[in-house]
Amino acid sequence: MLVNPLTIHHKTHSFSIVNNGSCAIKSQQSNPSIPKCSPRLRKFRRPWWNEASRDSRRAEKKLWNIFRRYPTTENHVAFKRAKALSRRIRRRSQRESWINFVSSITSSTSSKQLWKKVKAANGIYREFSFPVLNTGNVTPSAPLNIANTLGHAFAQVSANDSYSSDFRTIKNRAKRTPLRFTARNSLPYNIEFRMFELKKALSPAHDTSPGPVESHITCFVI
Repeated sequence: MLVNPLTIHHKTHSFSIVNNGSCAIKSQQSNPSIPKCSPRLRKFRRPWWNEASRDSRRAEKKLWNIFRRYPTTENHVAFKRAKALSRRIRRRSQRESWINFVSSITSSTSSKQLWKKVKAANGIYREFSFPVLNTGNVTPSAPLNIANTLGHAFAQVSANDSYSSDFRTIKNRAKRTPLRFTARNSLPYNIEFRMFELKKALSPAHDTSPGPVESHITCFVI
């Protein structure tokens, strides 16, 4: 039976319009209420840094800016006092944080946890870098180029050149074996997909992973 290619193209074009419109509506409704992942790395604070340290540091900067614009004796004395107060608050916070850290050490504390807390107290955290794909001298950045690079790498791993001669012989022999497969509609894998199965498959997903189409998982779960 022949099918008119214009009909297929018309149906595909209509589906694209409906799909794009649906994604736009979902994004418009979900953006105000569902947060997205930020591309910026999280800035780690030292464990002794608290609100008092932050407020005193802000006051010190404020008075420093005033003294820098108006270098009078009164402004200089105010800045020196704010600087001394900020330093005293930070030292007190550091001392209290260290006391709490020492008190938390028990016989069940592993050496890994111990060194992790010691490094965190000194502001040392494990560096994180985004994985980068390099193909020769080119670094793909567009999603389509990244997908093609990964697909090419997987294809090379699955190519015949990566297999041993014994495995290629077994593979060619298995390919020549005709398949005799008959299935009934009553079997589990031929039954229609039900709603609770879809919700179960989407339940481990997080709300802050909208994906390239910016359609949040919550829109599909609801």
